[in-house]
Amino acid sequence: MNGTGLVEINGESTKERGFFCMKLVTFLSGEAEPGTEAYAELWAQRFEEAKFGACHYRENCPIYARTAKKGIQLNLFSQL
Repeated sequence: MNGTGLVEINGESTKERGFFCMKLVTFLSGEAEPGTEAYAELWAQRFEEAKFGACHYRENCPIYARTAKKGIQLNLFSQL
């Protein structure tokens, strides 16, 4: 039995994975004023980049550096 997307069916496997990074939000807030149209556009762009392992802020991010050393960045979203 397949779900409709409105409710979760017990045992149904989902391939969707969310992505969120507070450090990314911090960097983004320094680049554009929160609540502005520019911020909204950058939010979408920067999160999409980061989601696929090409974070715009990777050179300055201690979290990215830590996960890159462990090889996590190479396969973080490989199941998408």
